[in-house]
Order: sequence, then structure tokens, then C-alpha cells
Amino acid sequence: MYLSSLIEHGSIMRTMRITVVIAENIEDPWRTGLESVPTVELLLQAPASALLSEGAVRSLEVRRITGRDAQHLDELAEPTAGALLLVVEAVLDDASAMGLEDRGIAYADAAGRAWVPGAPRSASVQPKRRRMRTSSIRAAQLIADHPDTTWTEPMLAKQARVSSGTAHNLVRDLLSSNLVQRDGEGTAGVRSRDTRGLRRWLVAQARGEQPYMVSCYIPDVEDLVVEIDGVPLIRSGAEGARLLGVPVVSSIQRRLIRVPVSSGLEDLPARLGGLRTAVGANVVLVADRDRFAASGARLVHGVWVAPPSRIATDLTMEPRGDAASSVFLDLWGEGVL
Repeated sequence: MYLSSLIEHGSIMRTMRITVVIAENIEDPWRTGLESVPTVELLLQAPASALLSEGAVRSLEVRRITGRDAQHLDELAEPTAGALLLVVEAVLDDASAMGLEDRGIAYADAAGRAWVPGAPRSASVQPKRRRMRTSSIRAAQLIADHPDTTWTEPMLAKQARVSSGTAHNLVRDLLSSNLVQRDGEGTAGVRSRDTRGLRRWLVAQARGEQPYMVSCYIPDVEDLVVEIDGVPLIRSGAEGARLLGVPVVSSIQRRLIRVPVSSGLEDLPARLGGLRTAVGANVVLVADRDRFAASGARLVHGVWVAPPSRIATDLTMEPRGDAASSVFLDLWGEGVL
């Protein structure tokens, strides 16, 4: 009955645009980013979901895909009737996105990339996203790690040690992506609107970092000092996840440790009683020059541990990389570690 009424609705069917109708029982429709797709009109809070294009109406199944399941999109069975829209809680790579488009499956990912049948192929309309500056990443980590906190721009700038302009631009970008929302009117602070999407967006933005790293072997690594000359040794990656009680791998061969120094990393293995080596290494020291791990690090079981958002990003540099990071983000969920 509802689909028939849409067909009879002349104002919709006279246009050449594609209309995506989202049912009122679908949570967080704004995270789909469908409103940014050329030629697409998004209607919310409808009795049922549907896809209207070229004078035809098809029922629309909206299916949420977790970050872990996003690795197996090519195994999804195609819908036998109607249309399928995947709301993917991960950032799709080009190959996965193109594969879905080839099969006529609509999608929207955590970074705002989206497509529906009948719209231009995303490769021709998707602009290259501007990667965040390191100072913006540090500020975004705060919001991702503390989703229930209301962040004013001055508060965000002070705690992340960034300029007021950087804080303003970050808040503007996150608002435009519907990842945060105003907690009041006017210039009120913002808080997370889509915590899962924000965290996956942050990992996608931050993963391009190429830090300076030193592989080494340190005997008795379990008894490694907490600090050296007042500089903290901050566990991150899989080791950090384990210490937070969210293990993502069965065995950790190399512990990733971030060190907030700008120089002197080459001599650190010897000062810790070990030696630099690529063969048989059990520790990877990473220069934390931009204080991604140091900002928000805390003592857990007597050692320094990086904030969860940095752990999620650093996991992408380790064995199992993206898969381990995705599992960590799934287990983290909407809460606070």
C-alpha cells in the first residue's frame, strides 16, 4: 500500500532524481551519507524503505554490516527481490566499492562514501578526501575516546594542544560529516553523534602516518621499565589492546611501544639492555613525535598504555593489520575503555 502511494505521488515521480526512502525504524540514517550522492534525494521517517528511480519503485532492505563482516562483502548473496542498501561500519576500499556497484548493491560507509543504483559511479564523482593534519588527529582522538563529553572549541584546543583555528576546522568537518552534533544552540559544544563511525573515520584518516621505528630485541621484556629518564614507554597496538582487556590476536611477537621523543631513538635499545635487530626482534619502538599516544596515555597494570583510538590506528601497522583493528573497533563498540 505504501509503495503504491509513492508511485501515485506525482511530485516525486516527475523528477529524474533517485529517491531513497528510509523507514522510521532504521537507526541513524544520517550516517549513510546518501544525501551527498549526486542526483539522490533522501526521505526519512517513512513507513517502509524503498528505492524510486526511472518511474519504478522497489522495496529496499537496509542491512547493517559490521567492520568484521565488511571483509567478506564479495560473499553476500544478491537480493532476490527489491533492492539492498548496506550501511557499512568500516571504510570501503576502492575495490570493494566497485564490486558492490558492479552488482547493483547500494552502500554507504563510515567515511561518508555512498552509491545507489542509477547514480553516477563513485569513482567519477568521489573527490579525494583531504587528509587531516597531525594536530587535528590529536584533537579528534579526544572526541573518539570520550564520546560522552561535550567539547567546546576552546576546551578541545587546550586539551589537544592545538590552535583555535584547528579546533574550529575539525568541529566544522565533523559536523558536516554528521559524526558529531551540537549539544545545545549556537556555539554550544559538540559531542559524538555516531561513535562507531567517528572512530573508523579517524583510523582511516590517521593510518597514512609513516613514523620512525626501530626493531630490537630486549631480554626480559615482561620486566621492561615503565619510563626511562622521565620519558614514558607507552604500549600500543596489540599489546595495548591486551592490557585494556580487549585482546585481538592470539600471540604478540613484537610489542609496539611508542616513545614521545623527537630524537635519540637509535640509542634506546642499548639503554634498555637490548640491541637493535630485525631478526628475532620482540619490540618495535615508535617515535611518538606528535604525541598521538602520549596525549591521553594512562597507567594500566603499572605500565603506560596509549588511548584506545591510537591503539586502533597502530594495529594497522602490525600483523593482521586492518582485520585486527576492525575487531578491536567492534569490541570497543560505543563505550569507553
